Formats: sequence, C-alpha cells, structure tokens
Amino acid sequence: MSRFSAYLRAHAPYFGLGGLLLLMVVGSLLAPQPAVRPSSSASRPLDVQGDVIRLRFDYIKNLNYDFDPRATTPTPPPAALQALDGKQVEIAGFALPLYSPTGETEFLLTQSANGCCFGAPPMLQHMILVRAGKMKLNNYGEPVLVRGTLSVGPEWEDGYVTSLLRLQATAIRDLADDRDIE
Repeated sequence: MSRFSAYLRAHAPYFGLGGLLLLMVVGSLLAPQPAVRPSSSASRPLDVQGDVIRLRFDYIKNLNYDFDPRATTPTPPPAALQALDGKQVEIAGFALPLYSPTGETEFLLTQSANGCCFGAPPMLQHMILVRAGKMKLNNYGEPVLVRGTLSVGPEWEDGYVTSLLRLQATAIRDLADDRDIE
C-alpha cells in the first residue's frame, strides 16, 4: 500500500463524503486511462440535417483526443473536432447532475449511465458540459437528446481544465430508451 493510500485510509473520516468523492474523481483523472476500442459506428460520417450536425460519442472517441490533465499546456483538440466549434449539434447521452450555485441547469452528458463515481468515470474528452440556463431536466441519469451550440477547447477554472467540450443547450428532450446513444 502506498503512503498516500495509507494516509487516505487513516484520515478518511475527516474528509467527509464530498471530499472522498472529489479525491476519487481527481485520482481517476490522473490515473493512466485504458485504451478504448471504438464501435463500428465510430467510423461513420456525421449526419447533417439542415444546419444541425448529429454528433455521436463514438465519433468523438474515434478522434483519439489524448488529453493529459497533468500537462501544463493541454494538447489541442484534433482538427475534425475543432471544425465543430460554434456549430449547432444534437447529441444523445445520459445526463449526470452538477451543482450550480446560480440555479441555472448544468449537467454532464456522457455515453454511459455508469459514468460517475459509482462506475468508471469517463475521460474529460468523452463528456460534454451542458449549460441549459433556465431549462429543466425531468430526470437525471436518464437518456436525453440535447441540441445547442458546441464549444471545443479547454475551459479553465482556478488553474484547472474543467471541460473540453461544452454545449449551450437550446432544446432538451427526454428519450424513451438509450438506443440513440452511440
């Protein structure tokens, strides 16, 4: 057992649940990430309907954006991902709640419902921070389809990269099941 692990075990009661969850998330971001094998839908081109691009998590993962959270200067996103910056997109995923002190709706959109502290957390480049303003979500942890303007690139807060992909939502729709999440 490492000295840090021994320290955590000895002092865990003093951190509280929130502190332990924060340590778990930070630890998962700093740990080496497993290679992800993209699914067969990853190589398909993106569907475009009018001026809206139908984005898929498999497409994002297939771009192999190797983001290192420990790097002083993050690796820029791949050109194919940068080309989506400022575009209207629609993407299906699972909504994981975030606390917002302003009362505005913010959540993480992920490909897996297990992408939280109870499952394997997704890599930062495989989740989308959704800012939905005054729109409300009916059920967190359930499949949703989100439409809005995508922002690509690191967003910094207090010296840390807090998101790489952001979506300013214009519409949120509940999905009956997770078949559209790719």
